[in-house]
Amino acid sequence: MSKLPTLKDLVDSWLQADQNEDTRADIQTLWEEGNTAELERRLRNRIDFGTAGLRGRMEAGFSRMNDLIIIQTSQGLCEYINTQVQNAKSRGVVVGHDHRYNSERWAGLTAVVFLQKGFKVYLHRGLVHTPLVPFTVRQKRAAAGVMITASHNPKQDNGYKVYWGNAVQIIAPHDIGISSAIMSKLDIELSSPWSIASKRAFEHPQSLDVTDEMYEAYFRILKGLTAPISPNSTITFVTTPMHGVGNKPVLQALQNMGLSLQRIVVVHEQQDPDPEFPTVPFPNPEEHGER
Repeated sequence: MSKLPTLKDLVDSWLQADQNEDTRADIQTLWEEGNTAELERRLRNRIDFGTAGLRGRMEAGFSRMNDLIIIQTSQGLCEYINTQVQNAKSRGVVVGHDHRYNSERWAGLTAVVFLQKGFKVYLHRGLVHTPLVPFTVRQKRAAAGVMITASHNPKQDNGYKVYWGNAVQIIAPHDIGISSAIMSKLDIELSSPWSIASKRAFEHPQSLDVTDEMYEAYFRILKGLTAPISPNSTITFVTTPMHGVGNKPVLQALQNMGLSLQRIVVVHEQQDPDPEFPTVPFPNPEEHGER
């Protein structure tokens, strides 16, 4: 029976691995203050990777969402895909992100892990709605896709959603296989500082920008799947993205169906992407009162 690491061991392990000055300082401060209870919560258990990928609070610790966890997860996912998918590197992976805090940075870190291993990466530029990632996986016949988003979680959270080559979120046994691969690839392999690596991902020659192409294809296909609305229709459509990234694609889809902007009412206070989610503490339209 293996001996459990001491809290000091866990703190030292974190400080040795983490290159992010803010999250390093957070753990260091908690240790210096003697806040053992919080350190236990942050470091004792690792955030679980499952069929929904990862989702959790953004802060320092093995049980949270942060740079270190994103890189380790990407290293494990990269290793697993490369062993499970034929021609994975040439097929490539798709990476996108929403507007939440750290989303763009983590999309870059995810991409650079794959790029460093010789993968082609379809890295979407700018904010994209989640379905565009699996759509791109299917259109480009990519090996897999990653979307950095926490959907309707509170503003403190973020997530790492994984799609397989069939453009569907992973199911068993891939979740178990990826989780095992992550645990086997915990040593950081990035060759440059994380803050630099994340930005360079968008400039790498194998980092392909197909964002506009995929938007055009997405709405062209969507239009073919929907019945047009009569120009004489008096229907009024009310929508809110709840501070997320849905305003642009929803307006485009409705207009493609023949609904004029005059017949579309967007909740003004919630129409723009805002990582603070100022009007909804829990931005889930299925929850009572969170509208």
